Amino acid sequence: MSDQSRWPDKVIVGLTGNIATGKSAVLRMASKKGAMILDADKIVHEILESNDEVKEAVLATFGSRLRQDDGTINRQLLGDIVFADPESLQSLEEIIHPAVQSEVVRQIDDSYETIVMIEAIKLLEGELINHCNTVWVTRCRKERQIDRLVICRGMDTKSALQRVEAQPSQDAKVSRADVVIDTNSTLADTEGQFEMAWMRLPKPAVAPIRRKPKPPAPKPVAQAAPAAESKAAEPKKGKAAEPEVVRTTEKVAADATPTPVPEAAETPPELPDNVSARRARPGDIPSILLLIHKATDGRVKMKRAQLLMALSERSYLIGQEGTTVSAVIGWATEGGIARVEEVFLHPLDAARTTGGAVMKEVERSAKELFCEAILAFPALDAPTEVYQMFADYGYAKTDDINDLPRVWKTAIKESQPEGTQLLLKGLRYDRIA
Repeated sequence: MSDQSRWPDKVIVGLTGNIATGKSAVLRMASKKGAMILDADKIVHEILESNDEVKEAVLATFGSRLRQDDGTINRQLLGDIVFADPESLQSLEEIIHPAVQSEVVRQIDDSYETIVMIEAIKLLEGELINHCNTVWVTRCRKERQIDRLVICRGMDTKSALQRVEAQPSQDAKVSRADVVIDTNSTLADTEGQFEMAWMRLPKPAVAPIRRKPKPPAPKPVAQAAPAAESKAAEPKKGKAAEPEVVRTTEKVAADATPTPVPEAAETPPELPDNVSARRARPGDIPSILLLIHKATDGRVKMKRAQLLMALSERSYLIGQEGTTVSAVIGWATEGGIARVEEVFLHPLDAARTTGGAVMKEVERSAKELFCEAILAFPALDAPTEVYQMFADYGYAKTDDINDLPRVWKTAIKESQPEGTQLLLKGLRYDRIA
């Protein structure tokens, strides 16, 4: 099934399964074992951003209205077109799949790992299957899929059911699997099945081949400038009380004095035992609205329907001290990059407690999603407590992005609002470009 003549020193594992059947959990387990992880969906996004030939073919096929002002493809509009019409979807796949396959081959060629796991929801329908030594399929009951979409992705039950029922039967994938991992039970049970499948993986046909010297581990790119070289302004004097919020999309006044940026800490501070963070649920809407009102002194007015819409567009995490909610942070991921987009704190001292708990949860979740970096864009004159919160969890001031990986630079250029400071925390340095 695999291209043994090309990679006789590797084992290629294909992973597939319907939505919310536990593929991400299996990927995390394989990553911990040292496997190279290739996410086909992420590669598609990167190709649509960076491959000019593919972009022009997409525009020629589906219309120039897909071209955004910055020249990139409007993926949301493209998705609306192709998922409503099977023929359009097939046309898109014919354009992009050859480029995806070429990129997968290139990354495997350049890899040093002996085990590579390729995750693709349409693995069995495309050419990638031809590169796999073995195929793993995750499965679970429909009710379990719906629960995961509601709890983990914040969907309502109706939308979750539509997503599950829009996909082909799991039985078709299971019938072609070499390994089936049933994720209906506990995570420990899934781990047990994974360990058994991992031990039974075939061995490479030959000893590992080094195609080129392995590069040295890259130095962290997100270090704050030493204090002696800092050009930050002196602390503000005689200014009115700081607002207890940072909206990362909010522009600062032209005469605003930038807040000095603290140096990024190497280890986060200890948190009180009664502090916790979790994903916001629809039932938390009254508490969130009240917190936003208090944190902004009523300047930010958001209705219940608006917040429900926001919950569908990004993840919101809430920080609690006991049962009291005092921190809300909105964040999102795209193309392997996470972005902290909104921060609401009340009182500001919550930055050291519940705000910190949420920052830890953002990082944990971003790592589970294999994000390479987390970006934050606080206003230049944001409260000192907010900047300190980011610094406590390793976020560093980054003025010059020219030396950053291409994917990171693209994400920064596309998402940094005017009047904000770029803070960055790198998470992964093994698959960046």
